Amino acid sequence: MPDLTPEEKLAQVRAERARLQAERDAKEAARSTEDLLEAESRALADEKALADAEEKHTAKRVRMVRTDMGAIIVKRPHPAIFKRFQDKGSMKTDDLDALVRPNVVYPDLGRFDQILEELPATLIRLADAIAGLAGTRGDDISGK
Repeated sequence: MPDLTPEEKLAQVRAERARLQAERDAKEAARSTEDLLEAESRALADEKALADAEEKHTAKRVRMVRTDMGAIIVKRPHPAIFKRFQDKGSMKTDDLDALVRPNVVYPDLGRFDQILEELPATLIRLADAIAGLAGTRGDDISGK
């Protein structure tokens, strides 16, 4: 096999790079479609769950918190649960969890734990939503 000229070597290298880039682009397009389908399917399930929760608990007693891993729906807490949380006066994770966990309507607690494992700050967002459902709404308070 004869030696290739520098121009021929350059053409081969460029062709190989173009082939690899085309493979990456095809994989990315397929992945994007799969990701979009997954996201849309998750959003549909979330919306159905919200409709069910609103029917069961009434719309003003539930709140949906959206995350990158899907939505979490919480309900208004039982007064005793909220009072225990208030009395502790703590923002410790265990106290937040004790407030949030009994009020998770959707998803199931296994999926809920997966979301918290990946997105731990979601617990704070959920506690805020539950506090709002319990009646702590800063926008309703006005000064003189």
